[in-house]
Amino acid sequence: MSKFLFLLCVIIFASCEAKKKNSITKITQSEQPANSVFEQQVDSLRLEYKIPGISIGISINDSIHLIRGFGMANIEEEIPMTGDTPLRIASLTKPIFSTILMQLVEEKKIDLNWKIKDYYPDYVRSCERTLAYLNDEMPEYSFLLDQYHPERNDILLKHHFSHTADNIPGTDYKYNGFLFGMLSDVVENVTHLTFDKWVDSLVIKKLNLKNSAPSQLDKSKKLVLDKIALPYTIDADGYFEQSEFPHLALNAGAGLVFSTKDILLFDKAFNNNIVISNESKVKVLKPFELADKNLSPYGYGWFIQKYNGHTLVWHYGLQPNAYSGLYLKVLEKDLTLVILANSQNLSDPFDLGKGNVLNSKFAMTFLNEFLNK
Repeated sequence: MSKFLFLLCVIIFASCEAKKKNSITKITQSEQPANSVFEQQVDSLRLEYKIPGISIGISINDSIHLIRGFGMANIEEEIPMTGDTPLRIASLTKPIFSTILMQLVEEKKIDLNWKIKDYYPDYVRSCERTLAYLNDEMPEYSFLLDQYHPERNDILLKHHFSHTADNIPGTDYKYNGFLFGMLSDVVENVTHLTFDKWVDSLVIKKLNLKNSAPSQLDKSKKLVLDKIALPYTIDADGYFEQSEFPHLALNAGAGLVFSTKDILLFDKAFNNNIVISNESKVKVLKPFELADKNLSPYGYGWFIQKYNGHTLVWHYGLQPNAYSGLYLKVLEKDLTLVILANSQNLSDPFDLGKGNVLNSKFAMTFLNEFLNK
């Protein structure tokens, strides 16, 4: 199987259906009592959106203000969710990949103005074969490539990095995790090291993260992976069903395993230019300028928007029927929220791919408590 088709499998199998009903446990109030009105509101939202477990962390001025869990990481074994519970973080992988790619740019190993076809083996034919397969066998997924034109000579790495690679490159924003995910293959082809190795050396080991792994395939991280929160769906009667893990491999767009606390530790390093230079940080957190000079809601691996005079930079994660998450920063206040969940419902109801985090009730609860008072 070509790398291109393998990446397609990662995207498609992330949408797998629940495999069986493993529990008939009803959603109940968290056994860990809320210690503030804000925590009560978060747990109430968890119940409203039928999420078995949530791990939440907040930092202010790079100091952890809140770290805890609500609900269950493993219903069958009655293991509670905590701030140290490892979870699949879905597209929260993208901001972390962004720091790694920019380190390689700083070292002049990669240039964002390179043409992607020059650094992706059998690029055009792989795209054509994959789209033909989708059209014939899985037409519901044709949207991943039906507006993408690999034969063009002007599709650059920065277009994949900013979700502006469809149609005429650089013209319009269209969130496309599949095209973003191709960037890890470029990194591997140029550096001759897997993206997994880059994550492990430049982030996990460098920051001494104790509850993280590059992917569920990393056998060296067995102690971490044995603690991973299980994914769940919920049926119409309100009963939990354990679901399949999303595809286990890592790419630029999804696959990392992190705890909430470890993301906050990454966030502190990001803020203090430990995993990325200040110059590169400014670049990734700047909205991409489209061909007509309008600004996209996305930069390089981050969404960016204004709210009440503040700059929100953020990303959501969504692996259908499995996991979801939100990573939200208020730049002027040095304020960060991380929430991870072992169901899709932290993100799925809010259509966050369009670039407005204010659609999320979880985000608004946080902003109302920590920014608007």
